Amino acid sequence: MHFFGSVLSFAALTACITPVFSAPLVEPVVKDTSVALQVSRNVATCTDIAQTCFDQVKHTCDNIVVEIEAAVDAKIDVDLAAKIVVELQVIVDLIVKLAVDLKAKIALGALVVADVKACILIIIEIVKLCTAILIKIAACLAVNVKISVFLDVVVKLVACIKVIINLCISLCLGQIGGLLLVDLTILASLVVQLTACLTAFLNACGPYGVTA
Repeated sequence: MHFFGSVLSFAALTACITPVFSAPLVEPVVKDTSVALQVSRNVATCTDIAQTCFDQVKHTCDNIVVEIEAAVDAKIDVDLAAKIVVELQVIVDLIVKLAVDLKAKIALGALVVADVKACILIIIEIVKLCTAILIKIAACLAVNVKISVFLDVVVKLVACIKVIINLCISLCLGQIGGLLLVDLTILASLVVQLTACLTAFLNACGPYGVTA
């Protein structure tokens, strides 16, 4: 399957709603002094939307890491596996919401390139968090726990990650968003980073029986 093929519609994704690190990851700090970004804080920017998602995903990933490290021999038993499945579903729901909120923001138009760039950089960090936590989980399973217990939620995670990456690439290529050509030259280099982080994420999904 091509990485950037259409995976799920936003409507279908919404219907789905129902890393190896042993220490919390460092939160990316996005600083931009562009006058264009000094907008009313009553209006959420693309960066605001992405940062909110990042904070919540990081909090959930950190919780999973703490739970694993606190387990006997730092191994995931059947009970902990069931709990982690629920926590991974929370991450899925957060990323689905991110995609829906960003699509709505893009539809409003009047995008600022500095805001879009900062947003995409944060989204790349979100995907890296997901990659790292999947690697961590796979490495810490007790011998009596089958990795297939995570299959359904990982499939959902793959789907929503692909949607958000596709959205970002479409922005960078000028297929959506209405950015000027001069703005697109600023975003062009991000396509390589988006492709690389998606590839790494999909590789982390391999042990779960999920293929690209």
